[in-house]
Amino acid sequence: MKTSTIAGVIALTLFSTGASAVMDTIPAKPEAQVTKSNWTVHPYNQWAFRNVGLHPSVMVPRSGEITQIPEALDASIANIEFEYKGETFTVDQAMIGDNTDGYIVIQDGKVLHEAYFNGFTERDHHLWASSTKSLTGQAMGLLVAQGKVDVDAQVQTYIPELKDTHFGERTVREVLNMVSALDYSEDYVNMPPGDFSTEYFRRLGFIPAYDLMAIDPTQDSTPRGLLEFAPMFKQNPDLEPSHTYEYHSPNVDVIGWIISRVSGQPLQTFVADNIWSKLGTEHDAFFMADNTFTAIATGGFNTTLRDFARVGLAMVNDGEYNGQQVFDKAWVQDTFTLSDEERLHTQRSIYKQADTAVYDEWLEGYKNFLWVHDSEKGIATYRGVFGQVLYINQEKDLVIATFSSAESASNAARPTNRPRMAAFEAIADSIN
Repeated sequence: MKTSTIAGVIALTLFSTGASAVMDTIPAKPEAQVTKSNWTVHPYNQWAFRNVGLHPSVMVPRSGEITQIPEALDASIANIEFEYKGETFTVDQAMIGDNTDGYIVIQDGKVLHEAYFNGFTERDHHLWASSTKSLTGQAMGLLVAQGKVDVDAQVQTYIPELKDTHFGERTVREVLNMVSALDYSEDYVNMPPGDFSTEYFRRLGFIPAYDLMAIDPTQDSTPRGLLEFAPMFKQNPDLEPSHTYEYHSPNVDVIGWIISRVSGQPLQTFVADNIWSKLGTEHDAFFMADNTFTAIATGGFNTTLRDFARVGLAMVNDGEYNGQQVFDKAWVQDTFTLSDEERLHTQRSIYKQADTAVYDEWLEGYKNFLWVHDSEKGIATYRGVFGQVLYINQEKDLVIATFSSAESASNAARPTNRPRMAAFEAIADSIN
């Protein structure tokens, strides 16, 4: 039996009987302890996602004056009713149904509603998971705007270590749009020991890799981290690059590597200096890191909920917030603009096959690591596994930020996520 399965059985047995709660005593009872083996298993993840110091991490310090977000509170937001697939929900019901830890609704720059659950508070940090990808995409845009990166150039132009590898021969654009045709599977459930994709997830920290942690890099050349593992990726023999959008996390590791190499800064420092210092954030942020203490560009960012929303406030206004151009305006606008070819890449993907469990009724296209819902209205999302979502609606000047500790990883496949996605649209429809 796999470690994650064992952890799930323990969780179901323990918490269905109400015998204990996660990390509720000092010291915590053995069955209530969060470990590297159960940290993504519900309900252990309710504690783990707000205490990601469980893993190696690197800081992203804030600076400057805190910019307060004004309020125009409207408690009725929680009770907005909508129908989804013949069932009626309120916004709160949809959020709670997907184990939401907190959500905040901001329109015209003012907080309309804010709610916290499961012991999560406005002071707690929370893992963004793959919502980090979209932030990394916008960080890359800053270097493109400065003329330091050409999206049509091959990756090996910037990363000689990837010369003559599959990743090295891809263009930066192919990697940013996840049309790189990797021979890899983003499967959060089936991870056979020794499988190539499992080896990637071990380096990501999604599942424990105690043997890799114990390696002395001066004595053993086994790749311990994500970047050392990147040259090992091959092309899917059944797919050509620039044909089909496939959600593959390793693409973002490579973009994070380019950002660091071109800027001359670790990713966490680049984000701190060029993004986090401009948003008037309330708190420091941090990245979960791999075994080499390299920031995990594909899913490691951690912030408070309001600071997550501040990123959305910049995105909703073409990159400008707090009196500063945080993200490049032209890059943000380009991110929301899909070519016919980019739409076709998505139409060919599993997410647009109506007979699959992961069919995405909201998705129009995927670009620069952003999930674009409606390119004309400027509606898109940052998305992370287990329910981390930043909803951006430029037409309505609306931002909704949510953190969650859902029961399974894949948002696309999790039925409880669908009413919550529909709730975003219900809120938008209710606002003038």
